[in-house]
Amino acid sequence: MGLLDEHKSERRARILAAARRHVARHGYDGLTMRDLAQAARVSVPTLYNLFGGKDAILTAALAESVERVAALHVPADTTYFGRALLGFDAGMTMIADAPDFYRRLIPLFMTSPEARPIRMRTELGFLALMTANLTAARDAGQLAEWAEPRVVAGHMFAQYMAAFLHWGVGEVDLDGFRTLALSGICHLLLGVARGRFAEEVAARARELTPRVAALADTRPTQEAPHARSAD
Repeated sequence: MGLLDEHKSERRARILAAARRHVARHGYDGLTMRDLAQAARVSVPTLYNLFGGKDAILTAALAESVERVAALHVPADTTYFGRALLGFDAGMTMIADAPDFYRRLIPLFMTSPEARPIRMRTELGFLALMTANLTAARDAGQLAEWAEPRVVAGHMFAQYMAAFLHWGVGEVDLDGFRTLALSGICHLLLGVARGRFAEEVAARARELTPRVAALADTRPTQEAPHARSAD
């Protein structure tokens, strides 16, 4: 890498770090290009030249985090459930390292056209990791023959995102997010896992059940409307 590229890479890293800090403190709407330029010690034109607009900068910050999870090293002797847990834990650690940043960015992540590429990259990256793992499990006889790995992986991602949104709107804390997501994924896998895979999934589901029940007791509920009695 030449000196010019090194300077460009260093400025990009400085801008992304400043964007994460500012969003975590002030939220998406509180981030202006002028404030970000000042915090990152660059000019406003530099922000546009290196990234584009505000959404493009924040999308790049998200993409950087996703790429770290995608680069996860998995030891060869890890069980199929262990592989799934490694990917899950890497994603949770990423959020736990900067919870305010990720919570503040949920509106951008879910709705902005600028964020669509990272939404797709996040989902496709998760699906690729889980599909490969589930395919290997099926080949080893530890997944039902009729189960389609990519379909199962898609359901797993949906479980994770549902728990992510519960956390994002403040219904559960970070530990509750992890518990809900992992419990949902385990219950889903219990329908298709076989052999050692199924045994490990069942053990983790049993371990999580009291914690999920405790969460259900503390979360607000809405009474169902009474049916109108017949005259």
